[in-house]
Amino acid sequence: MDLLSETLLSLKIKNMLIGTYHLSAPWGFSSQGFDYGFSFNVIENSCWITPEGEEPIELHSGDSFIFPRGGPMSLSSDHQVEIHPVADVWNSEEESFIGFEQHPPGAYYETHWGGGGEKTRLLSLVFEIEEQSRSSLFNALPHFLVLRKHECQEFHLIRSALYAIAQEKTNMQPGEYAIRNHISEALLVSQLRAHVAQTHYSSGLLAAIKDPYLQPLLIALHKTPQKKWSVELMAKEAGLSRTAFAKRFNNILDNTPMNYLHQHRMELAATKLKETQANVETIAQDLGYANSQHFRKHFLRTYQQSPSAYRNSSS
Repeated sequence: MDLLSETLLSLKIKNMLIGTYHLSAPWGFSSQGFDYGFSFNVIENSCWITPEGEEPIELHSGDSFIFPRGGPMSLSSDHQVEIHPVADVWNSEEESFIGFEQHPPGAYYETHWGGGGEKTRLLSLVFEIEEQSRSSLFNALPHFLVLRKHECQEFHLIRSALYAIAQEKTNMQPGEYAIRNHISEALLVSQLRAHVAQTHYSSGLLAAIKDPYLQPLLIALHKTPQKKWSVELMAKEAGLSRTAFAKRFNNILDNTPMNYLHQHRMELAATKLKETQANVETIAQDLGYANSQHFRKHFLRTYQQSPSAYRNSSS
């Protein structure tokens, strides 16, 4: 399995809410203080997004943007209008997003807001991803992504998902929440995949998974993390000399091969501690550590707490 598929499959979305924003110019709101991941998809007309510290970006019908881990930005009909807290927009409606605890997964809401002028319609996804399921590859994503309709090879999939969500909100049939939730997850996964596919990275993990030498090695490391890997074995898997491999790995990932392996093993260990009842000795053995003390040492260095303390804090 390729690493992107592995990452997208491992993401555990705890909550997913869907909303349609019917906006009329002038309008503008910010996500300041909003800690969840979110995306907006422009269904009708255009708008401006201004991520904090960045220049305004104009978006048109068919374009999308995603903040995978949340973050401050403003969204507006024009980049010079007054910006309100997003809570002001929600407070204008009887039914709007007021926190995941108030809505079941797959809940749908509509918001009408603005000054009565030119209309813009947006589809919004608000999602919460379990911290422990965020792999290094997910964390390597930039803090915001923009997908252009004319650049996106996945647009037919995204358009189909958007249409299905729009249809499902009017059906009002048993199972509607589950259908909307799964379609929305598929939409988010399609958008993340589209971004990685169409974006060139010169360094980092997103570059490594496309590198002709490092990609097969990373797949092997993730498939058999328990193997007794050495730099020599990794170089052979990559099809390079030891010197050329170590240099290429460090240049692209800014990390040593063995340190990367230990970091990946620690991610797997954290997941096993949270999701299984396996004891520490078994987890250490499954991940290729000769003894549990060696494993505990690496885990403590990575997470600043012992495996047992980590398990207790996650329960």
